[in-house]
Amino acid sequence: MVRASYQTKQKKAILDFLQQNKGAHITIQQISAHLQQENTAVSMPTIYRYMDALVREGAVKKYVLDGNAAACFQYEDETDMPDSSFHFRCGQCGKLLHFQSRELQQLDSQLKKSASVKIDLEQTVFYGLCGACEHSK
Repeated sequence: MVRASYQTKQKKAILDFLQQNKGAHITIQQISAHLQQENTAVSMPTIYRYMDALVREGAVKKYVLDGNAAACFQYEDETDMPDSSFHFRCGQCGKLLHFQSRELQQLDSQLKKSASVKIDLEQTVFYGLCGACEHSK
């Protein structure tokens, strides 16, 4: 959860936006666009610094899924944070989905034991077509 530190109007606006979009993958550009739409002046460096602070506090997870895409941030309450999460990116529309899978968690556990490797789940992405793109074929 977010510590009770000094909270500026700009930080509150950023946090409110993240909380309103709980569970969604949000980029810095989306945060900036929302703040501009709300007539809240916040510089990009301020947004980056605050997001880094929220990541350090554990209130937000940061996902960098490939070298060409912008980082995504996801706000969730501590009670909602999954132990193991997986990602799927649609190769057609670019949509990013966050999901749970008992079978993939079991595979992760088996690999830790048998091959002595640890999978970085935050960097693991499955690619294919989302349901909407698959049906539009």
